Amino acid sequence: MSLCTEVGRWITENVEKPVEQFLETIKQQCTETRRQIETWRQQQEQRCREQECNWWCLCCNKWFCWLVTVLVRVIEWVIETVCHLIVEIIRVIVMVLIAVTRWVVEAIVCLVERFCAYLYFLAGVALIAVLVGGVLSAGAVLIPGGFAVLLAAVIAAIGAAFLALVLCEPSVCRLLGLIFWALKWAIVIGMVISVSLLSAASGFVVVVYGGVSATFLWMLQQRGCRIPRMLGWP
Repeated sequence: MSLCTEVGRWITENVEKPVEQFLETIKQQCTETRRQIETWRQQQEQRCREQECNWWCLCCNKWFCWLVTVLVRVIEWVIETVCHLIVEIIRVIVMVLIAVTRWVVEAIVCLVERFCAYLYFLAGVALIAVLVGGVLSAGAVLIPGGFAVLLAAVIAAIGAAFLALVLCEPSVCRLLGLIFWALKWAIVIGMVISVSLLSAASGFVVVVYGGVSATFLWMLQQRGCRIPRMLGWP
C-alpha cells in the first residue's frame, strides 16, 4: 500500500471514525436526557390523575398540574430537536474541516511520494546507463561523446540517489530493489549489445551482472522485500 493511500486510511481510522462515534454518543445522550424528562413527566401525570380535586377552586390544583405537564412536553421537544440540530450542525462543520485537512495532507503526501518515485526512477535509469556503459567499455566500443554521456549518467545517478536519501528517507528494501531493477535492465540491454558486437568481454560483464543480480535477489527475498518488476517502477 502506498504512503498516499496509507495516509488517507489513517485519517479515516483515527480521525473521522472517532469523531463520528463521539457525535453519535452526544446524540444518544440527547435522546437519553429526553427519555429521563419523559419518565418524570409520566410520573407527574400519574400524580395528577390520582390526586383529589380541590372543589373550592374548581380543581385549580389539577389545572396547574396539567399546565406543568404541557410545559414539560414542550421542553422535551425542544431538548431533543435543538440538541440533535446542534449536533448535526457541528457534524457538518467538523466533517468539512476534516475533509479539507485530509485533501491538503493527501495532496502534499502524494506529491512528495510521486516526486520520490521520479527520483528513484531517474536514479535507476542513470544506473542503467552506467552499467550499460560498462558493457560497451568491455567491448572496446567507442561512441562519440560516450565518455561525456557516461560521466553525466554517473553524476545523475549520484545526484538522484543523494536527493532520495535526503528527501525521501528510502528503506533498505527500496535501495536494494532499485539496484536490482537497474541490473535486470542492464543485463537485457547488455545481452543485446554482446550478441550484436560478438564480444566475449561484453558477455562476461553481463554474466557478472547476472551474478550480482542474483545476489541482490537473494538479499531481497531474505528481507521479505518487494521484488520490483522490470516494467514497473523501481
